[in-house]
Amino acid sequence: MHKYRWGVNPYDIEKWINDMALQGWHLQKFTWARFTFERGEKGSYIYRHDEIERLATPYEDDYLEFLQAAGIELVDRSGNIVFFRKSASEGPFELYTDKKTKISNLSKKMTLLLSLLLLNLVFGITGLSGDFSGPATDWLGLTVNIANVLIVLLLIIPFFRLIRLRKQLKRDLDVFTD
Repeated sequence: MHKYRWGVNPYDIEKWINDMALQGWHLQKFTWARFTFERGEKGSYIYRHDEIERLATPYEDDYLEFLQAAGIELVDRSGNIVFFRKSASEGPFELYTDKKTKISNLSKKMTLLLSLLLLNLVFGITGLSGDFSGPATDWLGLTVNIANVLIVLLLIIPFFRLIRLRKQLKRDLDVFTD
């Protein structure tokens, strides 16, 4: 079964994938918006995500071998997002990523999202300001410019959710443990 879900917050996606696993749908593959699930036993796996650098780092193979030795299976990787799973019968598991790294990863996502927001906003507003100046209306141009503004309106909500999540992580940051 394929499901489509767009989200910029990997923690929300992880929660959704674990909810799907509780219903008996287990993640097999994913891309940025398409998730492939396979029917299986309800609640048999717990899923966790991690963010690994895009370019192969010297520690990546060691990290993956360490997780495999601990009974944690690599499900799939798309870009720098990786999903792992472990049998729920072995109990819960966490992948440790310090809060500073999580904050840094969220900041990168926010920068990309802000760039997309501003780019679409500039194109949309400049295009709309010029559409009504001529004797005839360019309907295709008007449609594209309205779509740019709508994209801004759609992206602003996830952007502010990332800001709130980053603020929460910064507030919880403990110098002695992270």
